Amino acid sequence: MHDRKHLEQVSALIVDDDELFRNGVKRVMRSMRGVSFSSVEEASTGAEGLLVFERHPAQVILLDYQMPGGTGTSWLDKFRALDEDVAVIMVTGRGDEAIAVEAMRSGASDYLVKGSFTGERLTQAIIAALDRRQMRQALDQQGRVLIEAERQRVMLESLGAACHHMGQPATIMMAYLELLKEGETDPERRQMINQCIDSANRMAEILHKLQTVTEYRTVPYVKGGAGEVSILDIGPFPSPHIHSD
Repeated sequence: MHDRKHLEQVSALIVDDDELFRNGVKRVMRSMRGVSFSSVEEASTGAEGLLVFERHPAQVILLDYQMPGGTGTSWLDKFRALDEDVAVIMVTGRGDEAIAVEAMRSGASDYLVKGSFTGERLTQAIIAALDRRQMRQALDQQGRVLIEAERQRVMLESLGAACHHMGQPATIMMAYLELLKEGETDPERRQMINQCIDSANRMAEILHKLQTVTEYRTVPYVKGGAGEVSILDIGPFPSPHIHSD
């Protein structure tokens, strides 16, 4: 069973130089079961289609293979350059296996032959194309999440290693300061040593906090004409509060 949610309010674009075909497809779309359209734009050439697509981005495009100014696959590349996730269904006036293979290799979701497909077949093609579009977007999002997780892991491991290497000299420094304090009788010098010990203790606290970091993010620090400078902010961070009316 298909998820009806992502098949509602679908935006479509028909690019075909045959006005009768465009009108016929639009009538079929209006009566489709399983897909409801928020808009169905049309264009008679590939160039016009690109202009319409820039003004009214569509989720699915029905693209004629044989049009003035280039084949459907060349226009397909141009549409995908504007939106790599757009679902494109190639349409041609004659069945040709070579054209079908070329269309699918170029990124078309499906291939239909004019005069031989029914409204049901068109509906199936649109649903399948939108399903693939949604799956592709989900996989892309998952990939971005995995990349960010790996970046966090490497950053935290590097941070932990750096803290480990800094911890030993910090400990030695504190021990030597305590020894100097015990043998110092001058009040002013003892005060200076105490200040150094306080600073060393604060440094140790910072190192301990860094070693327990579970996540990090960067936050804006300086904004200016030369651009924005960010600094490291360490977590755990509080969960965002959700306010209810």
